[in-house]
Amino acid sequence: MLRHLVMFRKHATTDDATIDAIMARLEALVGQIPGLVALECHRSLPSPRPVVWTFILDSTIEDAAGLPAYLAHPAHVAVNEWMSPYLADRAVIDYVLAERGA
Repeated sequence: MLRHLVMFRKHATTDDATIDAIMARLEALVGQIPGLVALECHRSLPSPRPVVWTFILDSTIEDAAGLPAYLAHPAHVAVNEWMSPYLADRAVIDYVLAERGA
């Protein structure tokens, strides 16, 4: 299993309703993209600190070979293109989940 995590920071002009819509569209990708096992978005607590991200996408893909297919899938591309103007920055980490007890 591969874990795909993305942290997003919104533009100052992006409102909360738009962030809610972005998170809903991202979560709706489950069931549309083969190999995408799970995807949840979580909003950060409000904070005046400049280093705080707006929300995180936490997803699981069947394996590392499935990541390029997920990224290139038309449903993912469409959501990414729609949401990008509302976001100032993003950071990504992908890693393979270690099998426990192996």
